[in-house]
Amino acid sequence: MVTPQDLQDVLQVFKKNKTMVLSTSGDGLWSSRVYFASRGLEIYAIIEQSKNFQNLQKNRKVFFVIDRGVPDLFIQGEGEVEVLGNPAERPEERALLFQKNIELIPFVKKIPNTVVVRIRPTRIFLSDFRTVFKPRKEIVITEEILAQTRQLDRGISKLAAYFKATRPFAFTATLVSVVIGALLAPQVHWGLLALTFLGVLFIHAGVNALNDLMDYKYGVDDWLVLGASRTLQDGLLTPKEQTRWIIVLLSLGALIGLVLAWKIGPWVLYLGILGGILGVFYQIRPLGLKYRALGDLSVFLAFGPLLTLGSYYVQTRQLSWVPVLAAIPIGLLVIGILHGNNFRDLVEDIQAGYRTVASILGIRGSSVYYLLLVTLAYLSLIVLVVFRILPWQTLIVLFSLPLALRNIRLAYRPDYLQFGLLDLFTAQLHLAFGVLVTLGLLISKYLT
Repeated sequence: MVTPQDLQDVLQVFKKNKTMVLSTSGDGLWSSRVYFASRGLEIYAIIEQSKNFQNLQKNRKVFFVIDRGVPDLFIQGEGEVEVLGNPAERPEERALLFQKNIELIPFVKKIPNTVVVRIRPTRIFLSDFRTVFKPRKEIVITEEILAQTRQLDRGISKLAAYFKATRPFAFTATLVSVVIGALLAPQVHWGLLALTFLGVLFIHAGVNALNDLMDYKYGVDDWLVLGASRTLQDGLLTPKEQTRWIIVLLSLGALIGLVLAWKIGPWVLYLGILGGILGVFYQIRPLGLKYRALGDLSVFLAFGPLLTLGSYYVQTRQLSWVPVLAAIPIGLLVIGILHGNNFRDLVEDIQAGYRTVASILGIRGSSVYYLLLVTLAYLSLIVLVVFRILPWQTLIVLFSLPLALRNIRLAYRPDYLQFGLLDLFTAQLHLAFGVLVTLGLLISKYLT
């Protein structure tokens, strides 16, 4: 007998895993690991038109295994496959797949002859050895069970969609610069630091959502966009909903900025206005800094010197070149994140008539430019230590070099599938670099 807990366990396996082993038979047996997503117990995948696809032309019966590499809770199953068509023609299914598996986007961009398939399981075997050893349980999938699991699997909530629209994975760019600026002050007022970060975070979130909205309206970000939140492309929010959300976020950030300006001094307002101009007109036409090869300079200033100096000023009520210079290594890596995105989209930007640094430099020049950005981030930090602008303890940032070398190798392999994630890998490097600099400043400030 199938219990509600059995179905919950099956859905948990579906939710916690991104890939499965798909086995087909036609002209011989063939197995491959593919990314998948699910709605209830129905499984969706994008496969290329190779061996598995050829087998499906002769035999629609498939077998699959979903596990996490550890035999404690896993699924084996069999079912019938329906070929739904090209991802470009299946917006609902591709949205489901891309929301769960961002890695699929560069795969689909690199391999155009892909198709979306749906697997309707007929039998599932649930193995659960997390607590005690018990026999594998067979679940025969009926229409009633399919309908029941669709009700249990409600998908992403509206609240989660609003949060996703802010691109929270990018918040580390704000956090690192604000914290470093505060730690450079002789004394840290933690309440002011928290308020500063909260205000900047609202502005950053609002600008992120605004940039996604404008790219969507301009037709820049189509269904294959990788760097955006994809809330609009995947139908999680409407343009009106995202617009209202942008107004709320920017208003909250501006309100906190006014409070800090009233409490600390007018330079909070001046720096905030300058940062806001760079953020808002980064994408909005007719200025459109992003499309005039000025995007790199904009993000460097906004997420480097302006944030660090602003945070320092809130702590000290003074302006200084120290936080401006200390922001250079971090700012260079922020450019690296943007360049990774523009490098990946170089061909599309040229076709659309947009000018980015990557489109001007071309493929070879963009590889060299990325190498320079990452190398100069480390060299500039060393120079800052030599001239005692940063304490020697911040040299622990050199422990992040393996990540930097990995990214540089990818930048010289634009034909490599993982190259499509260069901006995300650079964001990882930026985070590791920033955390280590922060740790060095904390050690210098409180442990020596």
